[in-house]
Amino acid sequence: MTADSIEILVVDDEETVRILIQRVLQAAGYDVVTASNGEEALSLIADGSIDVVLLDIKMPGLSGIDVLSKISTDWPDLCVMMVTAISDVQTAVKAMKLGAYDYITKPFDQTEMLHKIRLAIERWQKQLQDKQQLLQFGQNINLQTKRMQEQFSELVNSLAREHKLLQQLAAEREASDKSPLANLPPELQRPISTVKEFRDALLKILKRSQFNH
Repeated sequence: MTADSIEILVVDDEETVRILIQRVLQAAGYDVVTASNGEEALSLIADGSIDVVLLDIKMPGLSGIDVLSKISTDWPDLCVMMVTAISDVQTAVKAMKLGAYDYITKPFDQTEMLHKIRLAIERWQKQLQDKQQLLQFGQNINLQTKRMQEQFSELVNSLAREHKLLQQLAAEREASDKSPLANLPPELQRPISTVKEFRDALLKILKRSQFNH
């Protein structure tokens, strides 16, 4: 994901700050939209095109912490960075515990601000990639498990049919003859009428075999 494909939302109640950050980010190649308060910010985020949020901590109405809490709950995959005055850095650090990736302080050093934003975006993209890979891994495991269950069911059904034929053959043999079932485990020598009974018998045999080894 390149800079020109990332859309950043700048949220600050001070117009001069919004304009300054917007110009710096646009010069660096980012798409930028702005909001003057928390309510407007949440409305823009709900549209679904925002990737990164630069969020001022102190605003009238919904504070930056309030907005961050809402984002963490409803849009946890967004990259959020806090904007704060140097005197309120402790609050910004607390915000990072709530899910913010980093913070930048006023007044801004443009070079440092861009550097922090780039690092936060890189870390955010890596986490999204790891999350997607983990999700794909889980889906693959579920698919493989389902296939194994289907294959096992097919095998059980096939063996059950063969076992039923052996039972029929044994019933037709004279009592003096050796039963075709004599060499089978005890669980399979008794009459079995359903696939479920046959499956349960197989599971008992497998468990006993594992215990003996």
